[in-house]
Amino acid sequence: MDNSLKYWLALNKIKDIGPVLIKSLIERFGSAEAAWGSDVDLLKDVSGFGSITAKAFADGRKTVAVDEEMLILSKHKDVKVFTLADKEYPGNLKNIYDPPPVLYLKGNIPQKKAIAIVGTRSASHYGLEVAERLAFELSSLGFTIVSGMAEGIDTAAHKGALRAEGSTVAVFGCGLDIIFPPSNQELAVEIVEKGALVSEFALGTPPDKWTFPKRNRIISGLSLGVIVVEGNYDSGAMITAKQALDQGREVFAVPGMIDNHKSKGPHWLIKQGAKLIESVEDIFEELRMSMPEVRSGQIKVKKDFSCLSEKELVLVQTLSDEPVHIDVLPIKTKLPIHEISGLLAQLEIKGFVRQLPGKNFILKI
Repeated sequence: MDNSLKYWLALNKIKDIGPVLIKSLIERFGSAEAAWGSDVDLLKDVSGFGSITAKAFADGRKTVAVDEEMLILSKHKDVKVFTLADKEYPGNLKNIYDPPPVLYLKGNIPQKKAIAIVGTRSASHYGLEVAERLAFELSSLGFTIVSGMAEGIDTAAHKGALRAEGSTVAVFGCGLDIIFPPSNQELAVEIVEKGALVSEFALGTPPDKWTFPKRNRIISGLSLGVIVVEGNYDSGAMITAKQALDQGREVFAVPGMIDNHKSKGPHWLIKQGAKLIESVEDIFEELRMSMPEVRSGQIKVKKDFSCLSEKELVLVQTLSDEPVHIDVLPIKTKLPIHEISGLLAQLEIKGFVRQLPGKNFILKI
């Protein structure tokens, strides 16, 4: 198979000609270059093509400059590109029905088992803590954590993996030269050091409503299974879960409070047969994997409290995973309120405490 990159990139930029049709073109003509230069009359015989699709391809081809994307790519030395013809292309992803013809990559996709953690952008503190803890524990046990770097659950999952000094992969719904959301600029840099940023979209492609649902099949395609932590029926997390089922992946769901609308998605999945997750042991059991003996049982995140002052330690020992209002802390700790405010700020910086709306605080796992 011809591995001429510029033709792969050009094919990938033709509007309305998606991954399945590009795959059919390559299979019919033997190379990206041959597919690009194919006669319109021959296109009608390609699987999935008809006269209308053939004309759309021929017209779209006229709007794409073959060398343009290569020129843009040359200005981004840290971006690599893999095509379906490359050995480096992730095997799990290549085997789905509609693998992206082209993958843009920053960093390196670790060659080990991966699991996805997804959920709502507007997560509760419970959802954020669970997502980060599961990512931490799974990463500690050798999994690469895959997610979409969106706000909320995705961000918590990436952070959990990084905190465990493990690997994580973020799948973008835009070009890799655009960090979205912008608030995750620093997170993106950390992810590249420990894993990869991945996208099927050409450099310069802005985030849009249609790009995020499309990228979700890559999140599930890279993974052995997908864990859903909070999300409504029509959320992106549910789209990812449904695509995971279509791809033959396992689907896991974290239960939530019954009166929280963000629990509707995971609860529906559980009713449909998804594995209810209470701990990482449940995931290993469903994947028919043995828990490493040295890590058997629930993994506890071990914090080093030696960096805390005596008063900071008093506060940490007072807080838990249940929110506590700041006005209650002077009563429980016997410390003055003005001093507590400063101590809480320091503990947030050190990563021991998280502030919730309404001046409530919880211990960060």
